[in-house]
Amino acid sequence: MSEKEEETLLKNTTHEERHQLCAVVRQLGSKLSGLMFVCGILVLAFGVYLLLVPQDPVLSVRINIIFTGAMGFVAILNIICGLLLLLGED
Repeated sequence: MSEKEEETLLKNTTHEERHQLCAVVRQLGSKLSGLMFVCGILVLAFGVYLLLVPQDPVLSVRINIIFTGAMGFVAILNIICGLLLLLGED
């Protein structure tokens, strides 16, 4: 192969890989967006519940651990979604 043919092949391969990556990002992005929306609603509802209902001192430690874990899960999803958005930019 000549150098020009190799360069053309490399350009075609890079374009094809970018196209495939964008397709995967679109599929994952929609699913992760839905998951983020549902998790956000659940964390909001759980937070409102914690504010409105008087807590039992024995259970409050466990509820706070669960709430903190849920907030951490949403934070990790937020980071993943942000990275996918950056990856899908042209």
